[in-house]
Formats: sequence, C-alpha cells, structure tokens
Amino acid sequence: MSNHMVAIPNNENLASFIGKKGSENSITFYNRSVDGNVITALAPTSVEDKFYAVTEILTVSDTIILSTDSLDRLFGELLIASKLLDKKVLFTDDNADSELIKNAKLSNYEICGKERLLDGILKENAKGDGSGECRIDLDKAFNVKGIGTVALGIVMNGTVNVHDELWHSSGKKALVRSLQSQDVDVKSAGPGTRIGIGLKNMDSDEIEKGTILSSFEQRPHKRVKAKLTLSEINRENLLPGSFYGLGSNFSYSVAKIEAVEGDIASLALEKPLALIKGDTFLLTREKAPRIFAKGIVEEMLD
Repeated sequence: MSNHMVAIPNNENLASFIGKKGSENSITFYNRSVDGNVITALAPTSVEDKFYAVTEILTVSDTIILSTDSLDRLFGELLIASKLLDKKVLFTDDNADSELIKNAKLSNYEICGKERLLDGILKENAKGDGSGECRIDLDKAFNVKGIGTVALGIVMNGTVNVHDELWHSSGKKALVRSLQSQDVDVKSAGPGTRIGIGLKNMDSDEIEKGTILSSFEQRPHKRVKAKLTLSEINRENLLPGSFYGLGSNFSYSVAKIEAVEGDIASLALEKPLALIKGDTFLLTREKAPRIFAKGIVEEMLD
C-alpha cells in the first residue's frame, strides 16, 4: 500500500472527484482508497478569505493538481508557486494548450484528462520508505468519548506505531494509544498517511494546528534563518523591516525581514512556529502575484 498527498488549490469540484470529503478547517481534506493505495487531497476551504491555506497545502503535498478550467489570476499565481517548489504538477486538459503553461517552464508536469488523474497520482513515487525519525504534522485535535484526545495529521517522515511515546511541540511527551487511517484501526503508519491518533497525557486544547508530534524533541521558534529563492517572473526587493506572510505545512505567521545577505535572510515571526531545519515555506505579499518566494529553513535562531 502506498500513500499519496496531493494539493488541489483552484477547483473544489475536482477535489470532490478525487475523494470523499473529510475533516475541515482552513483546509478541507478529501480521501480515497484505490486498490489498497490511499490518496489524500487537500484544498483550501476559502481561497480569498484564507489565502494562507494555499501556501500550506502546496508545501505539505507531494503533487500539485491544477485545474485549467479558468486561467485567471489565481491560476497564474499557482504556476509561479509550482515553479518555485519544483514539484510534479498535473494539469487538467480543459485549456491545457495555454501559453501560460508553456511559459512557466516547469521541469516536471503532465496534462491529464479527468479520467486519468487517479493514474497520474498513483504512478508518482510514494513519500519515503518509513525509515528515519518520526514526524507528524497536526492540523486538528478534539475529544472523543471513551477514547480521549484524538489528533489528526499527516505522517511526514518515519513511522508511527501504537504505544510509541512522542514529543509534542509544547515540550510534553504523549503516548500513542491508537491509530486510525481511512476509518480503519491500524498498528502503524508510514509517510504520507492521513492519520487519526488517540493520545494519552495530552488534552486536545494543548494541540494547535501546525504543531508537531515527533520522535525527537522540538519546539516552536520566533526567529529563523533561511535560504530564499525569488520568483524569476516577479522579484521582490527584500528589505529589512518588510513584512510578509509565511506558510509552511499546516503553519502560518506574519514574518518580518530582519536582515538579508545574498540569498540568506533572517526572519522574525509574529507567531512562533514549529519549524525544523530543511522545512520549506512560501512567502506571500499583498500585491500580485501574492506568492513570490520560497524559503528553506537553515537554522532556528531562538
């Protein structure tokens, strides 16, 4: 069995076609099982009201699916983000001959009719082999009668097992009492799995969207140093004192540029985020195109 995470940022109907609607916050999850393989599709619940969700789903997913039904401003912005992230992109064939797509110069993309989308997703390599340190990015938590605290998230690396003891970003350790994937109890889960985790020693109100459960100790940070890549199409003059939005996996904060030296910048975060060295984020601004830069965390400064 393999697990596949896909972002569908510009067509809710397409997300509904990919899978059955599941949990919802600023991101709506759609789940589907195909011959034992599991697809988790992520879509922003409201693009204009919560644009930051677009950056979150693009960074957390392995593959990006773009509908060409409407070649609007959002579509152009998503082309820029896809180029920055250099992930596999699947385009629907509605208006696939557009010059916009050709001019984007993407390194890895495919045009698929709707009936071929599932095959296009499944033929991509699954995320990791389950080795290495365990990391689960969380997007929701609640209490269930008879079970206690349940957290929802995606296994980003390693493998989680029932009875594992994991560190939460709060500094507390929690015991994994149970695991559930696709409404089925499981004993373990590997990379790319959308997972429900029954936890002991943690209350649901201690778990925020964007926090992490992991086999290693980690915590939120207020300042980070990162290597930035600016879009070739619309560069920004990065100046100390400038403010941008920063979205990474299920985390978002306003970020202030403190210093820039070449392609390395230090950023102060309005809200501390559970970022780890090597994490990818996208920077957003108010003017179009809103997504204009990618960052890779090099160091947590405090």
